[in-house]
Amino acid sequence: MITILSAIAALAAGMIKTTFGIGAGVFLTPLMSLIMAPKTAVALMAPMMLITDISTLWLHWKKWDLKYIYILSPGFLVGVLAGSYYLAWASPSLTKVTIGIIAMIFSAYQIARIKFPSFFSTVDLNTATGVLISIIGGISSAIAHSGGIIITIYLVTKNLSKSSFVATLVGILFFSDVLKMITYTKLNLLSQPLLISGLELTPALFLGSWLGSKAIDKLSDKQFILYVNLLIFVSGVILTVRH
Repeated sequence: MITILSAIAALAAGMIKTTFGIGAGVFLTPLMSLIMAPKTAVALMAPMMLITDISTLWLHWKKWDLKYIYILSPGFLVGVLAGSYYLAWASPSLTKVTIGIIAMIFSAYQIARIKFPSFFSTVDLNTATGVLISIIGGISSAIAHSGGIIITIYLVTKNLSKSSFVATLVGILFFSDVLKMITYTKLNLLSQPLLISGLELTPALFLGSWLGSKAIDKLSDKQFILYVNLLIFVSGVILTVRH
């Protein structure tokens, strides 16, 4: 199952996660779903996402803001449980369409945030809205490893530094990815061979994380995110059309 494409995708996912805190899952899920069954792709990525959480937290250690972790984590975990059961219930075709639609919506949101930064920076969302966003994010995270992008809708309004933003976001994702490993296993989505295959991609993930840590202060965020999200959007279109 491990191919050159999988290794390259894992490398890119590690770099994206460390540099921006988001985008690794929504980048990798539609791409992997083009070459394997969508549920297999989602399950395979579960250990990979957890590994990127650990490496990213290590690189941004103690830079998180606990206030927002406390606000967002409970709802996010509830969403992960709901999304995991949906993933187990849905047919392969429906799963592929769902992943494709999520990829298109989230990439469009990211592109809009680049094009209209003043609008997103001036909005200040309250705690109740944050909890609602976290539940939706948890559902999306379980289905397509894309909950981090939804969480940014709330965090981007809180004027966190780049390192604090990444550390806070990944702190939330760490707990949810642990829960996903448990629920995917209980629902027979994540088998031992898939777990081993995911772990075998660890070197590529860590290399990507290291490259991301070197690039975080040098990279032009706007152009990189724009190109990555265009790729995500195209992958989402292909998944939806070819279901």
